[in-house]
Amino acid sequence: MTKTKIPPTIQELLNEFIRYNFYKIEYKRLAGALEKNVDTIIQRVKRNNKYFDIDDSQRPAKISVKKGVPEVYFYRDKNTCQICQKKAIPNELVLRFRNPSQRDKFGWSIVLSVCNECKDKPIVKIKKIIKSPPRIEYKEIHIMWESELDDETVEWNSFLKFNELDGSGYFPLLDSNENIASKTIADVLNYFAADDWEVIHIEVPNDAEYIDHYQVFFKRIRDKKEVNRN
Repeated sequence: MTKTKIPPTIQELLNEFIRYNFYKIEYKRLAGALEKNVDTIIQRVKRNNKYFDIDDSQRPAKISVKKGVPEVYFYRDKNTCQICQKKAIPNELVLRFRNPSQRDKFGWSIVLSVCNECKDKPIVKIKKIIKSPPRIEYKEIHIMWESELDDETVEWNSFLKFNELDGSGYFPLLDSNENIASKTIADVLNYFAADDWEVIHIEVPNDAEYIDHYQVFFKRIRDKKEVNRN
């Protein structure tokens, strides 16, 4: 149980405000949450104006927790230093501001309960890095066999050529000497694998005696940085 000077009846109210991030709450809602009579809640609040403010400008009237009361912040933080996470008793805790320039505001999100050892330590800001979802790309190519007569050997040479469906037509792979380098289906697939394309399906005709045409589907996963670089 959290050690505190705050009376148990007020702790009940504060627990509701903590649950609602210290937003203003109507008497009726507090009474319903705590299963108490509305008059009981009104009396508690009015007798403990050290902790609460009443906004009569709104109908129905709303209650808020006063800012700047140290034991309320200690109670909210369960007597735990928000820098080193060490448990302490309220007398060993002090209030500290995330931003010293906001020292007079006492906003709930900018005030920390800290121990004496941490009251002057630098606060490390942790920046959350939100990763963009990977981008999945797909590609479809058609591969077909071609034969060409070699004028020197007077022999027919077979090779593969492919079309990336970009309107450029079919063409074979060439090596650095501009000789045809696509002699097997693996030559073509390895060409795309070098650029991180992964084969997900190869379609071949079922009714042909001789397979002269392939339809290949690829995919690759790229993160945002890779896409921007290219």
